[in-house]
Amino acid sequence: MSNQISNNKHGIIIRKETKEDYYAAELCTLRAFWNIHGPGCNEHLLVHKLRQSPDYLPDISRVAELDGRIVGIVMYHKARIVDGEKETEIITFGPLAVEPTCFNMGIGSMLMRETMALAKEAGYLGIALCGEPDYYPKFGFQRGKGSGLEHNIFGTPDPFMILQLNEGFEKLRGKFYEAEVFETCDDEEEIAEYTKKFPYYKPLKLSCQWLHAEKLGRICEVQKNSYTIKFWEKEIPARLKGSFYETDAEKLPLVGDYVTFEYNPYGDSVILSVCERTSLLERPDQAKTGVMQYMVANADYLFIVTSLNEDYSYNRIARYVSVALQGDVKPVVILTKSDLCDNAEAYVNEVQGISDKVSVHAISALYETGTEVLNAYLVPGTTICLMGSSGAGKSTLINTLLGKEVMKTGDIRLSDSTGKHTTTYRRLFELENGVTIIDTPGMREIGIANNAEGVSEAFSDIAELECSCKFSNCRHESEPGCAIKAAIKRGELSRERYELYLSLRKENVRNYAKKKEISKWIKAEKKAGKRRWASK
Repeated sequence: MSNQISNNKHGIIIRKETKEDYYAAELCTLRAFWNIHGPGCNEHLLVHKLRQSPDYLPDISRVAELDGRIVGIVMYHKARIVDGEKETEIITFGPLAVEPTCFNMGIGSMLMRETMALAKEAGYLGIALCGEPDYYPKFGFQRGKGSGLEHNIFGTPDPFMILQLNEGFEKLRGKFYEAEVFETCDDEEEIAEYTKKFPYYKPLKLSCQWLHAEKLGRICEVQKNSYTIKFWEKEIPARLKGSFYETDAEKLPLVGDYVTFEYNPYGDSVILSVCERTSLLERPDQAKTGVMQYMVANADYLFIVTSLNEDYSYNRIARYVSVALQGDVKPVVILTKSDLCDNAEAYVNEVQGISDKVSVHAISALYETGTEVLNAYLVPGTTICLMGSSGAGKSTLINTLLGKEVMKTGDIRLSDSTGKHTTTYRRLFELENGVTIIDTPGMREIGIANNAEGVSEAFSDIAELECSCKFSNCRHESEPGCAIKAAIKRGELSRERYELYLSLRKENVRNYAKKKEISKWIKAEKKAGKRRWASK
């Protein structure tokens, strides 16, 4: 057989693997199987071990090359059919891996057709395997059920398939056994250690796994009804599956969400489902008080970016902290433009007094002073969301973290120390070390609703004091034995901070009540709409 596939519009070459291909072939395999069946994968380790196995068949195994890059690999090895004391040698293959960004180019089919012809020519009786039952029948594979052959562990499920190559295979009966090397790739510590050789990719455990025809990506941009999915290094335009339009707004895809989608190389791909979230940042829509605005999903840290000029607001920072804690996100206050402030440390101390759950750092991203403390947060796999007012320095900070200018920055207006709008929609970026940054539009105000837990966490000391009052229904006014009044009198609690706590708590109750009313109205309208439609 030729080492090159003819009539191939993409210029893909199918050839034998060389030692120089080893790393690239394993990386291709890792990417092809990453998070498909569970967190991470072990197939790249299997490729490494198969080459050292006496059962490996390099003469019929092949790699696919495109523009000098390995974009596919299939590895064959000896297998056996055992019927009592009788053993017959057949072959199997796996893994069959294709670079995930090279969709719909026919690479898997080229590898299969080339190597199946090689195996037949070499005289092998047939192939048995456990694989995708909707994929392999197009190459002539049939379900093993009823053939007299079965997998030695699983029996004859749909994924167990067989293909006759030469005469005599149809007469075989017994149990199918793969090479012993397949039983040596399950040690999690060994897999983790071997995976360190490759670029970092975040392992995910999601209920949607095992994935087959659908892909797994992350929403990196949302503009009205238009979505962009980050899929490895590609950004793919997408739209929602029709059933999404009957669901609650909270369940629609957000920047930061992991989603399954059906890939379309000629237009918009289709988002099929939103995977479970680890966190959710939300606030009331300022234009529609009481209606929640769902902002960002799956963030680990919320960088609350405030510049040390007229933009600084203790009240606003406290609101951001409450929103972060309510959404199960760690709040980190970044006081930017410290070069414009003579008493940055005083502001740091003041913000730290908001909550023992918040971290505070004063930096100057422009002059890169103090930014080294942020390295502690730049852990591979971490997602950091940035929020703050326009002109607070988010874009400059992102450019600093990314190490290159990807965001336009605006000047500060000297009249009021506020900045020009430089970010108009939420956007996700990936650093080379596996850290994800989510930028958001500037917000001069941030309301709270459905946030009782976040307020209590941000002001946990006050919540604890309330529990220590003599009377459970204490209003903290004139009642005897009031722990709040006593703490204020001793100077342990400032009246200003207590009044801010009361203000946020009242606002939360007020907006949450409006949210419930609006949600009830929306549900009633949806039901009425369905009835009107049914009556037509």
